[in-house]
Amino acid sequence: MPNPPTIRSYTPDDLEALAALRLGHAPSPTEGGALARWLAQPNIDAKRDCMLAFNDDGAPAGFAILIREPAIRRGVVEVNGSNQHRGGGAGDALLWEVYERGRAAGLDVVQVDVPESDEARRKAFAERGWAHIRTHLHLRREGTERTNVPAPDGMTLRLAEPVDAPAVTDVQNTAFTGSWGYAPNTPAEIAYRIFELPDLRPDPVVLLEEDGALVGYCWCHREAEDAPGIVGMVGVLPGRQGKGLGRAVTGAGMDALLELGSPSLEITVDSENPPAIRVYESLGFVLDWRSFWYELRLT
Repeated sequence: MPNPPTIRSYTPDDLEALAALRLGHAPSPTEGGALARWLAQPNIDAKRDCMLAFNDDGAPAGFAILIREPAIRRGVVEVNGSNQHRGGGAGDALLWEVYERGRAAGLDVVQVDVPESDEARRKAFAERGWAHIRTHLHLRREGTERTNVPAPDGMTLRLAEPVDAPAVTDVQNTAFTGSWGYAPNTPAEIAYRIFELPDLRPDPVVLLEEDGALVGYCWCHREAEDAPGIVGMVGVLPGRQGKGLGRAVTGAGMDALLELGSPSLEITVDSENPPAIRVYESLGFVLDWRSFWYELRLT
């Protein structure tokens, strides 16, 4: 019987091995650089939050990343192993390490997002005591037809600049604090994710303003020139919601992606948010696939 895998914390020398495990192939310099930037986010301590499993022969057998959100006492987990070593005990060893580190950090829960189609992983988490607690809908819009949704009367639309990071942070935290799974951000985190993290920098973030004050935003992203454009977070100040501002800024974000050459568009929405689903459907999005969030309580 093989010995259990050895688990240790990430070091910068592990970058190529970690990238290969995440991607399923040897990383290109561009892919390695993208992972290095991802690990350098202000809210991540790679040595603390990333762990790797190794077999007796020193071969990498898997990895886990625990993104800590202390403000809401939650951790978000990414865990996987290489194709050659799946089922060799690395997954269980890594999940136990996640459990121990999460408890030590004072977290109440750890959660993981699994595609509905990945029945093997869904079964594995369920058998280990993780409960399905939420469903996300992944919507898609084909084609490059612009929405041409006009800006509301008296309001203007423009793309974010580095100086806007504090205002975007304020609106985002105001709009989403208390929503399921949302942990408040800092201006440093927002600025890094918009202007430093993407391969195609910066992310197009459309701002909706009234008299120079930020009212709402649509944060978009492109993985590659020929990949679908991603409509990410859409936030409107609570006192201004329900007046069509979200639809207007979402349409502007979609048009910004299409103008940059995105061949199609994608967006993810909580299945328990019918108003948002209706807005996205009115803009041409249809259901593509689902993912299930699983949770393990640590307390």
